[in-house]
Amino acid sequence: MDKNTTPPVRTQEEALNIIRELREDAAREEQPVEKITAFLQQQSEPLRQENMQAEASASTPAWLPSQGRDGVKEYILSSSRIRTIKDLQTKSHDVVARLRNTWLGRLYRSYLKQYVVVRWLAQWIWRNGYPIYVNYLVTRLSNRKARRWRPLTKLSDFTKEREISTYKLVDAALVNTPEPKVFPASDQNYLVSPHDGYKFPEIFVATINNAITYGGTNLILVDGVVVCHDLYDFERDYTSEELHGRTLVDPKNSRIRWLSHDEAPEPISVAATFVDACAANYAHWMTEVLPRVVLFCAEERFKRVPIIVNDGLHRNIMESLFLLAGSDREIITLPIGRALVVDELYFTSTAGYVPFERRTNKLSGHSHGVFSPLAFNMLRNQLNGLGQNTEHQAWPEKILLRRNSGTRKVTNAAELEKLLVARGYVIAEPEKLTFLQQIQLFKNAKEIVAPTGAALSNAIFCMPGTQVTVLMAKHEDMIYKYWFNMLAPLQIRIFYVLGNIVKNKDLGIHGDFFVNASDLIDLLEASGQLK
Repeated sequence: MDKNTTPPVRTQEEALNIIRELREDAAREEQPVEKITAFLQQQSEPLRQENMQAEASASTPAWLPSQGRDGVKEYILSSSRIRTIKDLQTKSHDVVARLRNTWLGRLYRSYLKQYVVVRWLAQWIWRNGYPIYVNYLVTRLSNRKARRWRPLTKLSDFTKEREISTYKLVDAALVNTPEPKVFPASDQNYLVSPHDGYKFPEIFVATINNAITYGGTNLILVDGVVVCHDLYDFERDYTSEELHGRTLVDPKNSRIRWLSHDEAPEPISVAATFVDACAANYAHWMTEVLPRVVLFCAEERFKRVPIIVNDGLHRNIMESLFLLAGSDREIITLPIGRALVVDELYFTSTAGYVPFERRTNKLSGHSHGVFSPLAFNMLRNQLNGLGQNTEHQAWPEKILLRRNSGTRKVTNAAELEKLLVARGYVIAEPEKLTFLQQIQLFKNAKEIVAPTGAALSNAIFCMPGTQVTVLMAKHEDMIYKYWFNMLAPLQIRIFYVLGNIVKNKDLGIHGDFFVNASDLIDLLEASGQLK
């Protein structure tokens, strides 16, 4: 019917028919409008929920000590013995960073990365195509000798083969790993332990002559051999150095190509290396680097030995270093791509390790992290006694950590914050505190609830008996036992509340997840009976 013309009306029945047709036309036109409106409402719902979460979080301010950053003595300012090795390179040694800055990289980041299939394809090409490119093209065109395959050997084997002197710092330790408590109880199978315990090896210092240490890696070069720590399992573990194109590992043949070269390494007579590919990550620093530092610096015989660390570390990380190393010790910061040739290099074996990433899911038995309780106890005891400037502060006993980073968020965090604040908890944002303040916050806490994240590594400073509840997502690749393996040997009570990933599922273990408030309430009510 043409709505722009009005037909002549002869009878009442015709008039009724015209009215019915007009109504039917209006209804047909209204249906698409309703669908569009419903679609727009559906698309805006996640944004509305995020805004509600943000507003709710904003309405619950985070707790801060009465004494701000400026009121706490920052040990990082007390040392004038920092020596920075200059970065003489004209281009980045991070191949991935260079690719990101190409026109194809910018196209990928701006438009293509949002598509799951494209992102998966890019990762697959890098993991599988780059090794082919290196093995069959790069090594044939330039600097072939420098990029040759080198033997890859573990530190203990290397010291035995070369009859290198070592000095024991702490004994080996048996670590018990029973099953932690999980809520809801139906999720207990996610944390079934593959073993009742494991033996962490003794920690020692090896003195290696004429060794080369590079920025951004804990691997060292000695006479054409690459030396790694004893806990690496390269068949299962994929390294940060490989991801960023600085090395290429052949696990089956225990060999490695060194792809990042310093044409003018600086010579020094003596130093101890604590450089690590993951040192910039707070959790890796606290659990894999700093425990080695505390053991080394506690020995009188190493009192004057300079320490080499990554360049560009966060101020809180540097503060922790100076607290242990002291203001008189020389600290050498080494950028990625630069190298030091050390006449006498002190190499401390590992005190804790969790793989950077999985090399393959075809193998089982991937590590969830192993740690030396003796090294961690020493770290806790030494740093817990250094908070005199903050002792007068009233520290909360029940804290909920708020996660502000972009991944692994709890989607209903505002709901949980409201619930816990009503039960006497305070919201804490550790990244806004100094390192000393973080120590005191966790040292004085009796109950902690936290989504999994680097800030929770501060729990190593908790006193025995402290209750720590970890919120984690359910995922087949999640390393659930990481926190339990780290904290339970320190007599810290660990509980888990698991939730389903509901957002950014394509990010795997880094997706955002929802935690049922009732599960958390059940834990809080039952945990008093689980001592």
